[in-house]
Amino acid sequence: MRAVIIRNPISGSPQRQFAFARAVETFDKAGWEVVVWVTQRKGHSRDLAARAVHEGFPCIVVAGGDGSIGQTIDGMLHAGGQHVSLGIIPMGTGNVFAREMGLPFPKSPGDDAPARAAQIIIENAPITIDVGKANDRYFLSWAGIGLDAQITEQVEAKLTFKRRAPIISYGITALKTIWSYRPAYSSLTLDDAETLEGRFPLIIAANIQLYARYFRLASDIRLDDGLLDLLVFTHPSKLHLLAAASHMMVRQGQSVPGIIHRKIKHLSLAMSPPQPYHLDGDPLGQTPLQIEVIPRGLRIHLDRKRLLTHPGRLFSQSRHQLETSQRRGEPQEKLHVAL
Repeated sequence: MRAVIIRNPISGSPQRQFAFARAVETFDKAGWEVVVWVTQRKGHSRDLAARAVHEGFPCIVVAGGDGSIGQTIDGMLHAGGQHVSLGIIPMGTGNVFAREMGLPFPKSPGDDAPARAAQIIIENAPITIDVGKANDRYFLSWAGIGLDAQITEQVEAKLTFKRRAPIISYGITALKTIWSYRPAYSSLTLDDAETLEGRFPLIIAANIQLYARYFRLASDIRLDDGLLDLLVFTHPSKLHLLAAASHMMVRQGQSVPGIIHRKIKHLSLAMSPPQPYHLDGDPLGQTPLQIEVIPRGLRIHLDRKRLLTHPGRLFSQSRHQLETSQRRGEPQEKLHVAL
């Protein structure tokens, strides 16, 4: 197998980067032919992924955080790389997608998590999952509009602080932003049918259950159902917003008062005044937005054994369907889902 590894050298903490060489060694021992391309600037992952597709690499591995993963997917799919598989070596600050999927990420300089992540890519044929698209940009996990996007913008502007003390950085910035934030007037059209209007402080279009590391948005979000889950925080009060966030953290995945939850294929969103948005934690611009789901638009290497033992359901198909397919000897690449 030939693969290119797109490495973000400033992703996560400096201590985590020391363990990266072990991943390359693991690929070499397995007989893979890998090259490492290092990002040089913000958004460079997108350009390198497109280059990898054009040069005919059948597999792209991204060594970085959620933002780097999202950028890589965007560059890969825009270049026509729907046939290319994606591998992930988590190296970021939050590693939210990795946490959700049970992928290992380094917690100390001597941690062999990158090597274990490489082994997962080697041992597991890709499965297909949904991706989202917002204003011609692809995303893997979520699009966030409003308050959290403003928090993300401010955190990214102080990257050194974020890398050294990520939890403190996000916590302090969140409290300051919530205190001063004024919700804009929003108009949302869902699947050209339902319309929602009001001053909504936070709007999330999610492809996975976990959000911002600690919050489980809803227990019925699936990665392969051909839908995105829209969550609209309806109450502009700061106290209600904090209460909703606390409720979501404590009662993981359960319905929360003050949040509208819909399953959608398409969303049109306008806000007055225009508000910032982020895709997979990467600030990209301001509203208006057109958001849609691309059903099973990405081939990705995930740990099938880990997904089979996950306490919740992350995919629409059942354990029985996967296990039956495996016993019948069906090719793994034809299986859409792990759970």
